[in-house]
Amino acid sequence: MRKRGFTLIELLVVIAIIALLMSILMPSLQKVRKQAKHVVCRSNLKQWGLVWTMYLEDNNGKFPDYLADNWMRQLVQYYSNANALLYCPMTTKTAEEGAPVRYAVIGTAADPKGSYAINEWVYSSDDTGGGRKLEDYWRSTNHKGLSNVPVMGDAAARSDGQPFPIDTPPAFEGEPRAGVGTAGNEMRVFCIDRHAGAINVLFMDWSVRPVGLKELWTLKWHRSFDTSGPWTKAGGVLPADWPQWMRLFRDY
Repeated sequence: MRKRGFTLIELLVVIAIIALLMSILMPSLQKVRKQAKHVVCRSNLKQWGLVWTMYLEDNNGKFPDYLADNWMRQLVQYYSNANALLYCPMTTKTAEEGAPVRYAVIGTAADPKGSYAINEWVYSSDDTGGGRKLEDYWRSTNHKGLSNVPVMGDAAARSDGQPFPIDTPPAFEGEPRAGVGTAGNEMRVFCIDRHAGAINVLFMDWSVRPVGLKELWTLKWHRSFDTSGPWTKAGGVLPADWPQWMRLFRDY
């Protein structure tokens, strides 16, 4: 019997079919990969919840005072896998190295500082500069409504932020804060599109969940924070009031 191989046309048809299947499957594979990284990010923040719990137990239930360099130093004795916990898996390199803001590691290539930022209002601080009030600091977990009080979350540019309800959203993703205190617009530290219109946040009851970017203004950042402020639906904000890059995100 004569042996017969594939013809050129048959090979081209098979290759075309494989290419078509790959083009159909690739978006799904990319989506699955992003979802997996999203889950790992939330797992990291859950681990930070355990770290904070241990720290508070050893310090009479009090959060630390503000540390000018970074908050990680206060907790270094409570974790060993720093490289795993300090970085959201969606982040790759610093903005200095060309990473988009949403996926950028905080700091510089020579001095990276992870990809999460702390809510400075949790500190046991005596800083009243820039319009800050002593009674607005949380200082401990001895409060009600902790499920809406952010401790830390995905961030870019800085490893800490002190949002106010009057903070304006960034005109473009990655717009730096304007100053300090009430004039600082430090909500911009957290307002990045890292997880499909949301960031992951660790709350003071040690729960973790994704928070929509516009939802950030409805969280209880400090003790007298107005969760119905000017950048919420309850406060009268309109879809057209948001910067163009945020208008398609869900309203809160």
